Amino acid sequence: MFPWSDIMLLIVRGAVGIVFNFNFWLILALVGYQYWQMQKRQLQMFGVYNYSLTQQIMLAGAYGLLGGIAASWLLTLVGVTINQLGLAYIWPVALALMLINMRFLCFAYAGGLVALSNVLFGWPEVNVPQVLSLVAVLHITESLLIAVSGGYSSMPMIIKKSDGTLVGAFSLQNFWPLPLVILAAVAVPTGTGTGGILNMPDWWPLLPLVQEAPAGSAWVYVMAPVVAALGYADMAIASLPQQRRRQSALHLAAYSIVLLVLAILSAKYTWLQAIAAVLSPLGHEFLIQRDNRREMDAPPRFVPPPYGVMTLDTVVDAPAARVLAPGDIITHIAGFTINSRYDLAVALAQAPERFELVFEREGTTQVKTIKFKRGERRLGVILVPDGDEQFYAVMTEERYGLFDWVRDKLRRL
Repeated sequence: MFPWSDIMLLIVRGAVGIVFNFNFWLILALVGYQYWQMQKRQLQMFGVYNYSLTQQIMLAGAYGLLGGIAASWLLTLVGVTINQLGLAYIWPVALALMLINMRFLCFAYAGGLVALSNVLFGWPEVNVPQVLSLVAVLHITESLLIAVSGGYSSMPMIIKKSDGTLVGAFSLQNFWPLPLVILAAVAVPTGTGTGGILNMPDWWPLLPLVQEAPAGSAWVYVMAPVVAALGYADMAIASLPQQRRRQSALHLAAYSIVLLVLAILSAKYTWLQAIAAVLSPLGHEFLIQRDNRREMDAPPRFVPPPYGVMTLDTVVDAPAARVLAPGDIITHIAGFTINSRYDLAVALAQAPERFELVFEREGTTQVKTIKFKRGERRLGVILVPDGDEQFYAVMTEERYGLFDWVRDKLRRL
């Protein structure tokens, strides 16, 4: 029987121990810098931000810890060992791909290319099923984190589309430091005492080691701490932020599970290794291109409605945060009809301390009682752009750094 509780206890202890590692805090500091940059852009556009930097960093660290525990458990269940992953090859490839486009800094691309090189040329010496299983597990973990991470990383934006119109949107960005506990196979002399060693079932690991232990030795698995990081970047223009997240998480999970199944099966049926290696980068790229094209081509959601004013987002801890959501249309406040920002300002200035807010959500009218905070007369709502805003982001064609640089140089010749 698989020692579920013992394994989980070891993983939790190891992951929590990594939290006190310097590298974990270094990555967390880089995560904090990214959120700080996002906050600066939000302040420039709207003059307010929804979550504080401290809240964002703490939530990223907490979710990263949970994700690290989940990923470590899956890696242990499959039997992925750090010995045969070829990280010394994958990281340089990933950094080289980053010069083409930042989003290629992903093991789906680098790991797939390294695995495919091994299948085609026998170099570098890596265990293809293990490499691709690592890629699959990391993306399963990413899909889980995308699904459970809330609005703390959904930044409202004003963007200028290719036709020149200004529309509301959300930049969905997450960064998580990931404390991983990965198996490492260590050769110990045969007959060495087995105190503290867990007895594993015969079917484990799903991916057995293909290396022979040195003469007079046997393999023993130990757990090695590793600090990693995951990132997610997306845009919600035609969809609500949570809808976009659920869609991305579902598609990524489906891709990752298929890749993991192929990786495990390819340990027995070697002809599947080429298919899995090709699926790793191409499947990932297909998901990104298809989802982005659908989101960009669909009519924008966050534009001024024919009546009322539309909510783009709310400020955390403000009165509106408890009742309004992105896409809600405010029609009345304290009996005043609302059709513009001016109407909203007048109504808030004259409303009593406690008043009724009437709004529409998905075609259904709702009425809620709102109370101002003591000493304040603000609702705490960010409205969709009217179209004459001074600060906005411009939607541009995707750039491929190194390729574009070479192309531009050739054009000048």
